Amino acid sequence: MQFFTEELLDNPYPHYAHWRAEAPIWQDSETGAWVLTRHDDVRAVLKDSEAFSSKAMGGDAGPLPLLADDPPRHTQLRGIVNKAFTSRMLKAIEGDVSRIAGDLVADIPAGESVDIVKALTTPLPVAVIAQMMGIPVERGEDFKRWSDALTGTLAGASMADREVEIGQMYAYFQSLIPERRGRDGTDLVSAVVNAEFEGERLADAEAVGFCMLLLIAGNETTTNLLGNLLNVLADRPDLYAQLIEQPALIDQAIEEILRFDGPVQFLRRRLTRAATFQGQRLEAGELVHVIMGSANRDAAVYAQPDEFLLTREKNHHHTFGYGIHFCIGAPLARLEARIALTHLFARFPKLTRGDGLNERVPSHLLRGFHHLSLKFQAS
Repeated sequence: MQFFTEELLDNPYPHYAHWRAEAPIWQDSETGAWVLTRHDDVRAVLKDSEAFSSKAMGGDAGPLPLLADDPPRHTQLRGIVNKAFTSRMLKAIEGDVSRIAGDLVADIPAGESVDIVKALTTPLPVAVIAQMMGIPVERGEDFKRWSDALTGTLAGASMADREVEIGQMYAYFQSLIPERRGRDGTDLVSAVVNAEFEGERLADAEAVGFCMLLLIAGNETTTNLLGNLLNVLADRPDLYAQLIEQPALIDQAIEEILRFDGPVQFLRRRLTRAATFQGQRLEAGELVHVIMGSANRDAAVYAQPDEFLLTREKNHHHTFGYGIHFCIGAPLARLEARIALTHLFARFPKLTRGDGLNERVPSHLLRGFHHLSLKFQAS
C-alpha cells in the first residue's frame, strides 16, 4: 500500500476508517514509513519525544527550528516563542485582529459568489502575523506564496519553482537581521534575532529558519481551519443559524472542525529505540507517520466520529499535536477564527454554496482550500 496517493487528497477519512479497522499499522511501500492510525497509538508517539524524534520533520527546505528539534535545544528555542505567544500578548492584539477581520468582512459583497480564501481566510492571518513580525502587510501576497512553497502546497509549482520562492523568502528574512539585531523592538523578528542562549545569539541561518517557521505557524493553520469550517457550514444551514443565535458555541465549533477536518493531518517521527505497535515490532531508526486526522475519528474514543456535532463534550483532538511540540500557532489560530466568525455571523444571516471554483490544497500533510466559493446573504 501507498500513503501519498491522489485518492487520499479529496477525502481521506474513508481510507483512515478502513486502516483503523483492518490495518492499524502498515508500511508505506514508497517511503518505508510505518503508518499509525488509531488514537492511542498516535497519542503514545506524540507524547514520547525521547523515543520518537522530531528530527524526521526536516523537509525540502531543510529542518526548521522547533519543528525538527528535540530537547534540550527544543526547550531553549520554545522559550522565545512562549514569551511572544502569551495570553497577555493575544489579548493585546485582539483589537487589531478584530479591525482587520471587520474590514475584510465588510468588503465581502452580499448575495454574490466570493472566493472566501482570497477574501478572508488568507488575508486575515497574513496581515496579523505580518504585524506581529513587524513586516509590511503590503508584502502579504509574497508571504502567502513563500509559505505555500515551503509547505509544498503552492499550486502548479515544480520543485525548482518552490526552491526559487524559498530562496526569496530566506533572503528577505536574512535582510531583516542586521536592522533588528541590537535594537529593542517588540516584534517577533526582533525577539528571535536578539534572543540569547548561554550568552550566545542564534546564528543567522537559525534565526532565518525561525522566522520562516513563525510565518507558516501564523497563517497556514488559520486559513485552513476557517476554510474547512465554512465548507461544513455551507451545507448545514441549521448549524449556521444556531451559531448566530448562540455565539457562545463558536469556540465549540472551532474545536469540532479541528477534530472533524483538521488543518494538519499527520506528523513524522523517527524511532530512537525499538517499539511495538499492534503486535508489529519497529526498530530504532525507522520512520512513523502518525495520522492525527485518523486518530480524531477513532470510534473507540469519539461517539459518532464521522458527524460534526456542536454538542460534543471533552473534545480532546490531536490536531495541534500533543506534548512539547504542541503547535505554537494554536492560540492565535483559535483567536483569529473566533473573531472572523463573529464578524461574519453579525453581518450575514445566511450562507450557501457559490458557483465558483472549489479546490483543495494539494497536500497530504495540510488539509484546507486554495479556493472555496461561497455566497453570503445579508437578509
